[in-house]
Amino acid sequence: MKTSIMKRTFRQLLFAFTLLMSFFQLTAQTRIDADFAFQTDPAKKYSLYIPGGYNANTPHTMMVALHPYNTSRWDAKAWCDTLLVFAEANNLILMCPDGGLDGRVDDAIDTAFTSALMDSMALWYNINAAKVYCMGFSWGGRTTYSYGLRNPDKFCGYLPIGAAISTNTISASLFGQARNKGVYVVHGGSDNPNVRYWPAVNTLADSGAIVSSILLPGVGHTIDFANRNAILSTAFSWLDSVCGAGPPVALVQADEFHAGIFPNPVAVGQSLHLTWEGSLLARTQIQIWDVKGSLILNQKVESRQEGDIELDINLEKGIYIVEIAVGKDNWKQKLIVY
Repeated sequence: MKTSIMKRTFRQLLFAFTLLMSFFQLTAQTRIDADFAFQTDPAKKYSLYIPGGYNANTPHTMMVALHPYNTSRWDAKAWCDTLLVFAEANNLILMCPDGGLDGRVDDAIDTAFTSALMDSMALWYNINAAKVYCMGFSWGGRTTYSYGLRNPDKFCGYLPIGAAISTNTISASLFGQARNKGVYVVHGGSDNPNVRYWPAVNTLADSGAIVSSILLPGVGHTIDFANRNAILSTAFSWLDSVCGAGPPVALVQADEFHAGIFPNPVAVGQSLHLTWEGSLLARTQIQIWDVKGSLILNQKVESRQEGDIELDINLEKGIYIVEIAVGKDNWKQKLIVY
């Protein structure tokens, strides 16, 4: 009798252990280096990382990561290994296509392969198509612009790092494809910013992109800068917060009054101002609502002529609606806090 009970208990424990191991295999981190035949290449390579938080039943965020141009150090495998900690910290599926023998990820076969690999990933894994991003360093940063912006329907945001571009590498019309998209530019302060950083940041902003950036003091053309994973995580968190935000809700303009919220997007803790042209009346009221419909701010404004005032509020990350009521007229604007 005791033997029978012990056998049954052992079988139950073994079954429970098998289930636990199966669950671990489904959710544990997975690192893959593989290839498949594509166009003229019989074994086009790629590398993947599947984070520990992946669940096949839940649509997941994916980062397409494009490696630099330096065949002595970089290929898909090395680039994927470099970004493992960042990907795991942000629960990202990491997809790294290989640039082939010449190391450039922007040749025609390479960009076509990147698109084909993305299609394959959608079959192999549960990918949230609305949460796919593109990043890259150096030549990969350049390709984040040149390939990524040519495919705005594929990506919700872009993270170029030390992009190896010159003033005329990316056309203004191509930058225009970033309109209403999040772009977080990371660049070294000693990596020719007057050519590789400022023109891109300014043109993106002028083109209607949702732009944030960081210029790293004393950093040259390298991915091995201090606090890299923390900086990249901050950049991704911001991109994810503005993904799908779309264009700001245009303010209604009257003949005698026009107002706006500045800056927009605004960083957490940064001062938020109401600016206007014309005259504010004593009955002017400002309200800020979150996406759940909760009233966050309800502030009356004294009569005054054109200018600006600082709003007494500290908002968390998210998307808000600002409503300005002047008498019977209302103006609304979408506000993004990152």
